[in-house]
Amino acid sequence: MSKTVPNARIGTPTPMTPVRAITSTISTRSTPSVPPATEAYEPLLKSLFQHRLKFVLLFTAAVTWLIDGFWAWWQLGSPKIWVIATLPLSPWIVFLALSWFTVALPTTVLRKVFLRAQRSGAASPIDIIKMSSSQKSMKVASIVYFLSALSALIIHTVMAYYYESDIRGDPKLSIFVKSKKHPYYLNGRLVFLFFSQASTALAFSLRGAMIDRFAYRWSHSSHSGHTVQFFTVAMAIIVSTVFSTMAISTASLLFAIARLCLPILIRIPLVSLLLRPFTAHFLKGQWSILLPLIHIPLLVRAWILAFTTLVTWEIADDLFEHVVSEPAHVSQVTADANTTIVSGISSSDRIFKYFAYSELRDLAKDQSTSASTQRTALFGDQQSSLNLWNFLVRESLALLESDYQLFLRRGQPAPPAPVPAPVTPKVTVSPNIATPTPLLRQRIFKSTPESPGQAALDALSSDGPIAKVVDVGADATHMPELFRSLETQVISSPIAAEAKKNVETAAGLGSRIKSRVVSSTTSLWSSYAPETVKDSVATVVAWAAKKRLSKEVEASLPFRELDLVVIEALSYLISSSLTEDRYGTVQRDIPKVLEIMVSFLSAVEEYQIKISTQQKPLSQPPVSRREKQQHESLAIEIHKSQEVLGSMGDGLKEGLARIVRTFGDKLFAFKFPPRIGHKLQEFLDYST
Repeated sequence: MSKTVPNARIGTPTPMTPVRAITSTISTRSTPSVPPATEAYEPLLKSLFQHRLKFVLLFTAAVTWLIDGFWAWWQLGSPKIWVIATLPLSPWIVFLALSWFTVALPTTVLRKVFLRAQRSGAASPIDIIKMSSSQKSMKVASIVYFLSALSALIIHTVMAYYYESDIRGDPKLSIFVKSKKHPYYLNGRLVFLFFSQASTALAFSLRGAMIDRFAYRWSHSSHSGHTVQFFTVAMAIIVSTVFSTMAISTASLLFAIARLCLPILIRIPLVSLLLRPFTAHFLKGQWSILLPLIHIPLLVRAWILAFTTLVTWEIADDLFEHVVSEPAHVSQVTADANTTIVSGISSSDRIFKYFAYSELRDLAKDQSTSASTQRTALFGDQQSSLNLWNFLVRESLALLESDYQLFLRRGQPAPPAPVPAPVTPKVTVSPNIATPTPLLRQRIFKSTPESPGQAALDALSSDGPIAKVVDVGADATHMPELFRSLETQVISSPIAAEAKKNVETAAGLGSRIKSRVVSSTTSLWSSYAPETVKDSVATVVAWAAKKRLSKEVEASLPFRELDLVVIEALSYLISSSLTEDRYGTVQRDIPKVLEIMVSFLSAVEEYQIKISTQQKPLSQPPVSRREKQQHESLAIEIHKSQEVLGSMGDGLKEGLARIVRTFGDKLFAFKFPPRIGHKLQEFLDYST
């Protein structure tokens, strides 16, 4: 239906053309965003790690193959040099190289599976062991190390019977001794080797707990590939020599303790039925704790077996550590390198963040023309709707702010948010309503003697004495309103009371037994232990329980290497923006970056001053030996703490000085808080 409008001539309406919408080709499009790291950056880095992992596996396979060749050479009676060259090529050695699957490979798999970015925050050896024992990774690793050591023993036993039978004679490593009368007696040599391999696995597990083995090593190696391999093998040999000696000593002690406890276990009826057919021969013979020293060839065999097992583990572990920690540049293989790098810094894993920021730092430090062009595109590419710099600076400031707050809390987790108090509704009382008068529940007329029937009805009424007693009992026991009209008296069950009493008695019995055992052990120790042993044990316990100041400082800066890389990348990029930022995109974010860096630096310097004041001078002589040792150990801990804080402070100072030197007096155009401005003025005065 068409509408009419008046024409120039009054009273003569003319028809109007229907109104139609103007069609447009402009469609509503969503603003593009930076792709997530799981799609753009992490797959590239993971593929690079897989390629590097192949090198680790091949190198450890070669090491295992050489170790098997060494065993064959030793078991054949150390033949001449031209025979050694052909041993690693024999089919049996190639087959036995499958021990790589049971010794070297499990160590690499454990490092890959349980690799984490967070360091252990424990400050004393006892706390470190407690924390490690409570983690699933260390429990699984200890079991795997034990099974791996046991498999190394089995492979060595098979090789001994294959090679030594013709040259050295019977190696005497069978499971049972060769006795017709007692065919199921366990072989003592094999039992001792079992103890030595178990001690080897225990030593490697404890060392892994102390060095926090599954935490990522942030500082990458600056050596070349051949240098890394040389240092890895050399360090593995030194560490394996020390720990294999400790493992053999521990195995000798455990073997002696087992022999001493065996007569007690044999006297237990049921246990005797299980142990006597296999271990009765251990009740005879010498009982000296130095019994393994009589069997020198067995000790040599056990030591070499423990050494080769530890060397294989150490080389596999150290190679994985060095190879994974090397810097990686994966963004150059993509079409848009800037988007790939910026996507990587948004990863939820801080290890991937570290690699992304390391690549970004190298880009910011590069003075080539291609790097300058790439930085210019990063600062503000008007042909692209992606604002990469805003995303980059927002992620970086959030990361620095999070670690800054963690440092202020000295590594402690953030306190839970306070629960808001429940809002009570405000009741407004109208002034027109007076205070209600309580209802009288008694007779107002003159009382007359009641009949028995009337008294019974009054007692059963809703306001009678029975109802009042029930109400009082319900209030005392918090009875629901639904049951307050009941007129039965609640009587506690004697069975429930007796059960509760039995539970309390059982709990108290366990605590009493534990306290008596502890008190009796303490009394025996204080009465019969020599004073020198008491002092030695007290020193060891005090050393293990003492919290290290340097560990507490490291716990307050758990991601300091990542923070330093972020600071270095931001400072170089902001310095380059003075000449390469065409549109001033970076300028508005300079005050925020400087403020967080100055705040972080001030907190670090305050902590350094606080730590320095903990060193007190020694008292007037004479000074006891214990006081002198405590003073020296505190000085060492303060020095280590200052090194950790100094590295963080130096990185912050270099970043601030780099920006101040680049912009100079141009910083007066920005507004800073007085505290921040005063600190920046010091850098400006120093640079000029």
